[in-house]
Amino acid sequence: MKYGICAAGRFGELEDAFRVAPEIGFDGLEIPFVKVDNYEDELIWTREGVRQLRSWSEQHAVEMPSCVAGRYNLRGFPDDDPRVREEAVELMLHLIDMCAEAGIGKILTAFFGDQMLDGEERIQRAIDGVSECAPRAESQGVTLALEGTVDVETWLRMIDAIGSEAVGVYYDVGNALRFGLDGPEEMRRLDEEGLLSQIHIKDMTYDHKNKPLGDGDVDWDGVGEALREISYDDYLVLETPSSENPREDYATWLEFTRQLTE
Repeated sequence: MKYGICAAGRFGELEDAFRVAPEIGFDGLEIPFVKVDNYEDELIWTREGVRQLRSWSEQHAVEMPSCVAGRYNLRGFPDDDPRVREEAVELMLHLIDMCAEAGIGKILTAFFGDQMLDGEERIQRAIDGVSECAPRAESQGVTLALEGTVDVETWLRMIDAIGSEAVGVYYDVGNALRFGLDGPEEMRRLDEEGLLSQIHIKDMTYDHKNKPLGDGDVDWDGVGEALREISYDDYLVLETPSSENPREDYATWLEFTRQLTE
């Protein structure tokens, strides 16, 4: 088992995340691609930025298992505007190349907010957009890990329609509670289908508040039981709230996560 944390907004500058995270005990960082208007400024977008990320990764012995493409929550594949959909494909093709160069194996492809999969038309647009990008992901050895608000049966239907081994699901146990889904059972089903790409660890309340681990309503006993049952042995990535005392709080939440599989 390996343990990661979302780098954006939790340690100050991204360079600080590479320095502090391993001191706390994390194995990896989830790299951000979240800017909408100035996405060219993201380090993962340029070869110079990728060289910097790799340098920090090597210097501090921190892996980069995944990149979170959060900007797709605002300008993504299901958008009503065909120009936005075309842009989403164009940017994803480039992001796949840069992630491959950085040694990042998974791209969290997000479907929340403005790009929520809340109808068949939007689901089909998502299928079409990911289908255009999947061959590049296959050739580069990168997985497009889909995350959103739909249930496991919808994910399976979408991935079957896309028809690519480079597509899976990034499961978030906090979001499962938020959207009324059975997180442990859905993880089991995705694991059975070979589509459980990676897991976000965060706690939520029934009224949709992001809480420190253990302070919300997620069934952690059920989550831990499912992880042990499927022998999950990849990254658990903390998407916990930001903190004014990151060393202390993130160390506490990391230990909480470690205990899930003991």
